[in-house]
Amino acid sequence: MSGMPGDQVRQRVLFMRHPETVSNTEHFFSGRLEVPLTPHGERQRERGVDALVAFSPARIYCSPLSRARVLAERAADRLEVECTPLDDLLELDFGPLEGKKVRTAQDEGLRFPWPVDASGRSQPPAGAESFEHLRERARRVLDLLRPLEGRTACVTHGGYLRMLMATAYAIPTSRFWDMHILNVSSLYFTCDGSTFALGGFNLSPEEVVAHATQPNEYDTRDIWGAGRGELS
Repeated sequence: MSGMPGDQVRQRVLFMRHPETVSNTEHFFSGRLEVPLTPHGERQRERGVDALVAFSPARIYCSPLSRARVLAERAADRLEVECTPLDDLLELDFGPLEGKKVRTAQDEGLRFPWPVDASGRSQPPAGAESFEHLRERARRVLDLLRPLEGRTACVTHGGYLRMLMATAYAIPTSRFWDMHILNVSSLYFTCDGSTFALGGFNLSPEEVVAHATQPNEYDTRDIWGAGRGELS
């Protein structure tokens, strides 16, 4: 296809991180653990639901863990669309670090992010998920989404979203953790059926609502579709 990335839009995709949890505020690893939201996270969840409803996806995928799934299901109920849990959207499995405070893990000699050897491969402790396996899961989700049309939303986790960006843009394993992904923030992409083009990073729920519903003088190619309300 000719033109700049984003000129041909078959699909608009929003990836949202779950709201704030007790593991975020108490600083312990909770990749596959079920952990409750904080009171602030519960308020964030309602803002996240409003953002997904404003984005108005035709389908929603989510991590099976409740901190992501409940938000996704509430939005899907309001939109009357299907919400599908996907194991490939789960957070990194921290193995022996699960449930440990960051400082405790460091004191026990459990390093995170996992060390990377000279060939660029991660070296997780026994029982933990490698970064290569996480990358493969992210690749499968991108492959699942690529041929779809319309609007799609996915609700997932911070570590996962770091790897999603790394997979989409070939960021090396040694550097993919070097980005901040805020709670209940979103990454926004367009897709032409082949290539994903980043159109927004660390968007607050309010920014998602504004971009999805109001024409923006800076969005001259209307990548959000708020100007025409249709796909190019």
